[in-house]
Amino acid sequence: MTRVAVAFFTLLAAFPLTAQDRYTVSDEPAAGPGTPPVIVLRDNQAGVEAAVAPSEGGELSSFRVRLNGEWNEFLNHARDYSHGPGFKGKGPLLWPAVGAQYPVGTIPETSCGPGTYKVGGKLYPMPCHGFARNLPWKEIKRAADKSGARVTVELRDSELTRPSYPFAFSLSATYEVSAGHLTIDYLVNSSSANTSEMPFSIGNHIAFNLPFVKGSDPANMTLETPSTLQLLRNAKGVLSGEEKPRSFQTPEALGSFDARVAIPLAGYRSQPYARLVDPAGVSLRLTQQASSTLPEPLIRFNLFGGPSTGYFCPEPFFGIQNSLNLGRGAVRLQPGKDWKWRLELQVDTPLPPVASSFAGIERLATDFGFVEGPVWSKDGFLIFSDIYNSRIMKLAAPGNPVIYRNYTNAANGNTLDAEGRLYSCERDGRRVTRMEKDGRLTVIASEWQGKRLNSPNDVAVRRDGHIYFSDPASKAVLEPQQLGFNGVYHITPQGAISLISSKMKRPNGVAIAPDGRTLYVADSEERKILAYDLDANGDASRERVFLSGIEGTPDGFRVAENGNLYIACKGIAVYTPAGKLIRMTEFPETPANCAFGDKDLRTLYVTARTSVYRMRIPDRGSLQY
Repeated sequence: MTRVAVAFFTLLAAFPLTAQDRYTVSDEPAAGPGTPPVIVLRDNQAGVEAAVAPSEGGELSSFRVRLNGEWNEFLNHARDYSHGPGFKGKGPLLWPAVGAQYPVGTIPETSCGPGTYKVGGKLYPMPCHGFARNLPWKEIKRAADKSGARVTVELRDSELTRPSYPFAFSLSATYEVSAGHLTIDYLVNSSSANTSEMPFSIGNHIAFNLPFVKGSDPANMTLETPSTLQLLRNAKGVLSGEEKPRSFQTPEALGSFDARVAIPLAGYRSQPYARLVDPAGVSLRLTQQASSTLPEPLIRFNLFGGPSTGYFCPEPFFGIQNSLNLGRGAVRLQPGKDWKWRLELQVDTPLPPVASSFAGIERLATDFGFVEGPVWSKDGFLIFSDIYNSRIMKLAAPGNPVIYRNYTNAANGNTLDAEGRLYSCERDGRRVTRMEKDGRLTVIASEWQGKRLNSPNDVAVRRDGHIYFSDPASKAVLEPQQLGFNGVYHITPQGAISLISSKMKRPNGVAIAPDGRTLYVADSEERKILAYDLDANGDASRERVFLSGIEGTPDGFRVAENGNLYIACKGIAVYTPAGKLIRMTEFPETPANCAFGDKDLRTLYVTARTSVYRMRIPDRGSLQY
């Protein structure tokens, strides 16, 4: 549940929605009679709405969120198609180029004017930021069901594109509103009719209103993005080839920030994101993912605008300006192949205090992207993953989290071994790593039979050093899946890896019984827990269903000293070793995982979406380290 959804929980309880009512797709004029049509996607429960304009470059025309009972527009010049002079705003796609294209060794008159590039020795014109935003797109399909509202629009090569781009292609954008988020999936296909690789870069000139909340001071808004480099420009505003260190990983106030010439940021070591926070506590996170990588320097966000302009563009890029002429910073897609790029927008509002209805539950820290993988250190602190921010945090005192490990490739589940070494499942790295006592990283597993793992999720280590981990295919990983199944694996202390199961729909949480003789694995899709016998060699056998029909989605879990299972699902469900439900404890946010902690192991630490909570429990927990 997003914070937007949490904020409206009380209102929705009074006016419940059916699954069919929650998501809708409709047609409207952009701004009244005579304006271009837009397709409106709405999540009525979370209060999120997006509008797409097929005839206007297939762009995102509006992005609204219901705040304090009123719709709040986040896009600058949303639904405004008066076509007057000046900045147009909204969220247009930039393709097949970002920035101007000009012959190497020359300096263009303006930083974003019309340009040229060569293909096969022939010179072609290319408008600044490409042509996709200037052409009408076609609606392909739409749907609203229990999982979301979505529409797909498409642009194909035609007599309008071939004079400037001599390639056969299809370019589609699938917009989906689901669970309070907006996701845009771009799919580029190079036709098998092409006789050479198809070069392109991609971006989105998305522009947000400043401030987000009426009456806030835009100068006190903060920007956070974990770049490490800024690419420098010359006096004409084009890239000079120089760079300097520049990071916004520690949030900075916008203040007098005024990027009339955009600031290109590069050097991202984990999933790129940009986060803007209004002084009123409302934040917007823009995350991007691609199905391939390119050598650095590669611009992932291009900052434009500022408080004095009334808008700010943290433009997501995958490329660099003049990529078609420089021969770098461009995807080179082979004939018949696809390439994917995803943008996700998430708005969060401040969480209210933990209500009396959640008696005994304490919120220890909040304002994270998505927290997972809690593990208690015997040195007296909690370790957990902040997945969206690609970092592992340490929490020794309430309200005082610090970074324990940075640039984690979106690490998810964690555990410790008997030597105090930290094991982590890196979703985007598609591997399991171990952080040694001196801070070095050792790769424990990255492939199976020569093929890359999908996206390791959770890991457990038995007292004698045997390692067990789950490997579902995460939707967040856009690279092609090589294995073709979702697996559960065993690694011996000597490093030999074996496959325990390839039949689960979605293996997730992994836990070991206190005596080390039983391995438990959650299958989130089928809402059940499977059990395996473990022998002295660490081998698993006798697969069986231990629990089924769990309320909610079973995620991470732990096994107490007496054998009771504490499972993160709808809340925290506690089951006996015989599979009987004892109780279900709900939290202000849906739990994703839990861990036993404190000296007596009678405190349960719970990671739940954006926050970390704790509560005292009657059972004593158990650790395998």
